[in-house]
Amino acid sequence: RIAGLAYVLLVLLVLLAPLPLGSNREWSWSLAAALTGLVGMVWLLAGFVRPMIVSPYLHPLIPLLFLLALAWVVLQASSLTPGAWAHPLWSMAGETLGEPLAGRISLAPQDSWAALMRLVSYALVFLLALQLGREERRARTVFGWLTVAGLAYAVFGLAVYWGGFHPGWLFGDTIMGHDLRSTFVNRNHFATWQGLTILCALAYFYQRMSRPETRPYAVPKDREEQVEAFVLKAWKPMIALLLMVTALVLTHSRGGFVAAVAGAATLLWLLDRRLAARPGRGRRTFSRVTAGTALVVASIAFFLTSEVLLDRINRTDITAEERVAVFGNIQRAIGDNPALGFGYGTFADSFRLYDQNEGPVHYDRAHNTWLENAFELGVPAALLLYGALVGVAMTCWRGVRRRHRDWVYPATGIAAAVLVGTHAMVDFSVQIPAVAMLFALILGIASAQSFSSLKT
Repeated sequence: RIAGLAYVLLVLLVLLAPLPLGSNREWSWSLAAALTGLVGMVWLLAGFVRPMIVSPYLHPLIPLLFLLALAWVVLQASSLTPGAWAHPLWSMAGETLGEPLAGRISLAPQDSWAALMRLVSYALVFLLALQLGREERRARTVFGWLTVAGLAYAVFGLAVYWGGFHPGWLFGDTIMGHDLRSTFVNRNHFATWQGLTILCALAYFYQRMSRPETRPYAVPKDREEQVEAFVLKAWKPMIALLLMVTALVLTHSRGGFVAAVAGAATLLWLLDRRLAARPGRGRRTFSRVTAGTALVVASIAFFLTSEVLLDRINRTDITAEERVAVFGNIQRAIGDNPALGFGYGTFADSFRLYDQNEGPVHYDRAHNTWLENAFELGVPAALLLYGALVGVAMTCWRGVRRRHRDWVYPATGIAAAVLVGTHAMVDFSVQIPAVAMLFALILGIASAQSFSSLKT
């Protein structure tokens, strides 16, 4: 019961994280990190009351790579490194102030500690989901709640967008553009979050529709009865999917939409690929009809609401994008300091040394998380962090290939990784706490379901 309580608290925390502007404020991400630690303590208490088996199937290299990356962040923010590793700005600042300063690799150690706190809290969400999500019943329930949450935030966003009113209790006096953003300040961040919930909705819908009925002495149904039963069972999920896709399209986020399409295409491809390898033509046909129905509903939502989005995509000129010049400056900075980096979480301050754009806007985010991590951590440590993420994705791939049932969950994990990884090339949505926590929860459940619970 205590472990079940920890799981409920974890899911509630992830579901409520988007409410305070995506938890992208100091007080909200600090509160989210503290509550995540509290949930972890509840889980440890459950282990003391009744010993639990810690999932041993995650390859030990994955946590090792992640812990090495964390250790490097600690070294960057501390004064334990050799003096030759410290950034020259520390000695220059000491000379200006007339007093010696302890040199560090990080140019803003307090920002590095704050970023480390957020990263550890995301890792704890993943770990808790990995340990507590091994039962298929729990995984199915969580995906159902994520679908409901995605629908709720989508309906709120649609009401604000079509109603034309400004929720002052949420955004204050800040004037927002006419784009759907729900409870997020940035439409791109909500697009990524909504895309992840759409993947969960597709997986939940597929599991619900493809699960065979186990009633004894059931009379076989003719085709008309099967169609009627399908419609009665599918209309609620289809309406939810219609509204969620509509909300995604009305964000007018080009990168968010393309990333969501990439994630959904990956999920549908994995489902179809796995079905093709399974016996039973009738069940394969039924599952493909289910996936096809979801695709048709999503296409209808796109057709009805995509005018502004398509116009933005048609007017896109990559060579004229200012962020392309930013990417070039970041690559030059990485070339100047490829091994040590400038300090995790310090991009907003460190990039001022290389920001040569003539525009009045200062980029406090790289709009490319892959490059930003290499800039802050240095290439070796960034590769360690990426290696851990790739290891989790490979765990899910193993689950898709080897599991005889419930492989839709690891397939969703792979699709979520594709969605987030694609959008991370042009934006920084995964650095928003609410998005990162949802991503970690999905990956944790997907990894837990990559192995049979009978073996744990």
